[in-house]
Amino acid sequence: MLYDVIVTRPFDKVFTYSSINEQLKIGQVVLVPFGKKIETGIIWKKNVEKPKYKIKEISKVIENLILSQNIIKFINWVANYTLAPIGSVLKLILINNDIVEFNLEELSNTQISSSIISLNEEQENAKSQILKSIDKSKQPILLEGVTGSGKTEVYFEIVEKILEEKKQILIMVPEISLTPQLESRFKKRFGIDVLLWHSKISKKNRKTIWHKCFSSEQVIVIGARSSLFLPFSNLGLIVVDEEHDSSYKQEDNIRYQARDLAIVRSKIENNYILLASATPSLETINNVKLSKYNHVYLSKQYSGTPLPEITIVDLNSNKLEKNKWISKSITDQISKCLANNEQVLIFLNRRGYSPLTLCNNCGFRNECDQCSSWMVMHQHKKVFLCHQCGTMKKLNLNCPKCQEQDSIKFIGPGVERVAEELTLLFPEKKISIMSSDNVNTHNKIKKFIDDIQNKKIDIIVATQIMAKGYDFPNLSLVGIVDADAGLFGGDPRAIEKTFNLLQQVGGRAGRGRKLGKVLLQTYFPDQQIIKSIQLRERESFIEKALKERKNFNIPPFGFMTSIIISSHNKALASKYSSQLVQLGQNDHNIKVLGPVQAPIYLLRGQYRYRILIKGDNRKNLNKLTKKIVGGVQLPSSVKLIIDVDPYTFM
Repeated sequence: MLYDVIVTRPFDKVFTYSSINEQLKIGQVVLVPFGKKIETGIIWKKNVEKPKYKIKEISKVIENLILSQNIIKFINWVANYTLAPIGSVLKLILINNDIVEFNLEELSNTQISSSIISLNEEQENAKSQILKSIDKSKQPILLEGVTGSGKTEVYFEIVEKILEEKKQILIMVPEISLTPQLESRFKKRFGIDVLLWHSKISKKNRKTIWHKCFSSEQVIVIGARSSLFLPFSNLGLIVVDEEHDSSYKQEDNIRYQARDLAIVRSKIENNYILLASATPSLETINNVKLSKYNHVYLSKQYSGTPLPEITIVDLNSNKLEKNKWISKSITDQISKCLANNEQVLIFLNRRGYSPLTLCNNCGFRNECDQCSSWMVMHQHKKVFLCHQCGTMKKLNLNCPKCQEQDSIKFIGPGVERVAEELTLLFPEKKISIMSSDNVNTHNKIKKFIDDIQNKKIDIIVATQIMAKGYDFPNLSLVGIVDADAGLFGGDPRAIEKTFNLLQQVGGRAGRGRKLGKVLLQTYFPDQQIIKSIQLRERESFIEKALKERKNFNIPPFGFMTSIIISSHNKALASKYSSQLVQLGQNDHNIKVLGPVQAPIYLLRGQYRYRILIKGDNRKNLNKLTKKIVGGVQLPSSVKLIIDVDPYTFM
């Protein structure tokens, strides 16, 4: 019999193979010869007509491995929406040839025993609202609550209900940095080791988790965005924790928003989905306003302590000393906290020691050879590092252009420079940096969190990695060094991201019994966003932000698709991006903007142009995008990326 097979390669079409087995089912996993290799695939259609090319035979049928119709529907939906090749989407599910071969006898059943926890009155009300909501419908639920309100304990109650039904559970987190603390809380609450899914787990664990999910074993998986593509066969609940976080947007290969796809998968699987955040995204809030999502709100901290006081430090009147980055207002408060044996968080969302280096003699700036971006000086590693492509240069303070000795000076601070300043101010105290440069594995993250909880660290200097759902009861002061970072630029989500980031960071203070304090250093104290954060006027900020989005017809009120064209050859990138734009000019209901040079014009040696397509209807937008992309035959030296619902414009 002849079968159409989709292989895990970047092709948007099926390939026909033969098999003497006439009992193969749709979704059956098979191994097939493809070129000179053996590839994994699935049966897409059976009993098909013979094509004109020579038919090859299916090499191997993986017995008892048949993807469900729901997973096939999900694969189809993702491919149609993101305009990604269906083979590439299938690869997100099947991963590689090795993962499908497995001895099911190696799996061991998990025993779950829940412990009783005490909820406060507001949490009990929230729990009741959610349970009533899920009894009525499978509509998505937004669990919103101020930082420290105990959202996790509330959704644990829903997890328990689903476990009683012997269903599988997926808890999605935006980054692996969140997993150690959440993992220990699950262990304490349910008496089990949860399964962790992220890019850095071992091949053996990856295979075991994949097959546990496929075999209907009752599991709780805590995972990054790729966990959404695990082959759950009995999924009862998806929780998207920190649902607002932009890390849910995949920016490489297939570009997708994992939160949005989680809602789609939940609908296909007909299960429950809960979105949790202290700062919900504008898209989610708009869906609540349209009654597409149910909404449950926690207004108080679980501890009963009032929310931390937020103070603005105006750097126009509180002048910084030369080559100093922390104001006296903040250092005075640090001293008070340390005297009370309390912990401090100093926040600066800038890795390394200094973001820019400059020659005092000729003005030379250290730029990456592969990217149009400045090299960042990293003191700890003794290198200049490009944060775009990872290129490193040995640290040398002599100017490579004019040859002047020791003429390279550092402009602006990164977390390493701020930590250095704090070490001079508080030499007896333990000061540690938390950034993706040094806290970048599960074990390192776990140790760092344990050190904070065991009070082995007095002052934490951190990037946005700390702006997640961490809970440190002894941390009473947060100082934000550069509150203005992110306010300016061409990103339409910049203001929302900045507001959420500052609110989340501030929420790390005062989560115990002591009243916390937050100090924001800024040169723009009259900026509306700064005032809104200080006065906790989130509602008015949201209304204004949604109004602006509506005026500009951008999400959630309009739709956007970005096309990025890149090549090592500058002229070719320019030529083909112009040709693509010409093909989209006849549709008056859709705007095709560009091409323009990308803000990071040169990236990893590739010259880049961007095209932005805007419209009121996603289906029409995708139809036009297909027409544009299909209308030009690109040479192999020119690459094209489609980004449906773009989040960044770099």
